[in-house]
Amino acid sequence: MEVHALITAGFIVMVIALMVAAGFFVYCAVQIKKVTDAVTVFCRDTDARLSPVLVETEKTLRSLRVITDDVGAITGNVREVSDAVSDVAVNIRAIGTLIGDVREQVSLKALGIKAGVQAALGMLIKNAADRR
Repeated sequence: MEVHALITAGFIVMVIALMVAAGFFVYCAVQIKKVTDAVTVFCRDTDARLSPVLVETEKTLRSLRVITDDVGAITGNVREVSDAVSDVAVNIRAIGTLIGDVREQVSLKALGIKAGVQAALGMLIKNAADRR
């Protein structure tokens, strides 16, 4: 009978162990369900909070793109103005050189006319003196 008692005791221990294991698995399943529900709520709340942030971020990026385009256009305009100022400076130098050349030629012509008038007056005075 002792063997039979040992088998019965072993069977009872196995049944108790099996019931404890089943209880543990049920507890784990309940905890997993709670965690799954909590993660679902977290994801839903996070999505609700992040959606407005994403919309604002998109608006900000669009605004930055517009500002960047405007800065590019302004930079192009400044470059054009700078080029125009450089062209004006070159033209002013050319006009200065041209005025200097004209002044020199006018001065030479004035000297020529002065010399011609002096020579003519000298000849006129000499001829007038010779006639007397």
